[in-house]
Amino acid sequence: MIDLHCDTIFSLWKESGAYTLADNPFSISAVRLRDGGVRGQCFALFTPMHSGVPALHSGKSPWQIVNELHDVFVRETAEAGIPMMDSVSGLSDGNVHAILTTEEGGAIEGDISRLEILREWGVRIFGLTWNWENELGYPNSRDPEIMGKGLKEKGIEAVEECGRLGIIVDVSHLSDGGFMDVARYSKLPFVATHSDCRSVTSASRNLTDEDLRILADHGGVAGLNLCPAFLSDDDPATEAEAESRISDMVRHVMHAYRTAGDEVLAIGTDFDGIGGRLEIPSPDRMHLLRDALASAGMKQSVLDKMWDGNAERVLLEAEEVFR
Repeated sequence: MIDLHCDTIFSLWKESGAYTLADNPFSISAVRLRDGGVRGQCFALFTPMHSGVPALHSGKSPWQIVNELHDVFVRETAEAGIPMMDSVSGLSDGNVHAILTTEEGGAIEGDISRLEILREWGVRIFGLTWNWENELGYPNSRDPEIMGKGLKEKGIEAVEECGRLGIIVDVSHLSDGGFMDVARYSKLPFVATHSDCRSVTSASRNLTDEDLRILADHGGVAGLNLCPAFLSDDDPATEAEAESRISDMVRHVMHAYRTAGDEVLAIGTDFDGIGGRLEIPSPDRMHLLRDALASAGMKQSVLDKMWDGNAERVLLEAEEVFR
């Protein structure tokens, strides 16, 4: 399996050394990755701007925070014995590999030249926004006015620079208008690392059917997100009571498949960035979803594409530029 998104590095950073990637109570650990047959795990450097936890910032700038997160990534993957992906071909050596990504483009503080530094770190996927406006663009929103806004000038520059550097642009969390601008300006396939289907669940974070078809037309993929709020329109009393059910995952995957074909399917669990009652709480349980999709009639060849083939294809196409 290749998983396009998790927030484990942020969780480790937030706990200030209390846990390690090798041994922790989170969804993702070295053991659970190996037990789950994960070939490539994307680790996001999520920068918590406007996150409602100001104590985490302690006066640090977004760029300072993302540098600290990178330090955690380097240390923890090394100590857990998980090598960073050097090349896509290396994913076939039987080991778990770490793939570096970012979430929240505000981390570069509008300085497009910092994308060069991210590339030097080995970042393969760059997320333009999280849930707040930044120097690059606007987030997903239930406000139609915000949702319709496109990329800012620096956002367009960032997309073009990512294309030059071989970094894949991630549109998860982005406004609908921003999505269309990425489709217009990206020279590489782009991705929604962890987004579901808006026709199935109305969350603004999810992709419209048009989005799914555009992604497919551009050679991109959408990673299935296991977050309860994106899988169903249930309204639980608390986040802890929200349920992430395999049956809902199957509904989203089958809808994406029928809408945009088998080339758009991928996995982006969002592990360690989601809460609630998770029927699949860790990568070593992902086989339950594969079994459920097979029972729903999905061919093994399509499942193979969803599990790793499609993500590998996109990473490989970008790598030709990255190198």
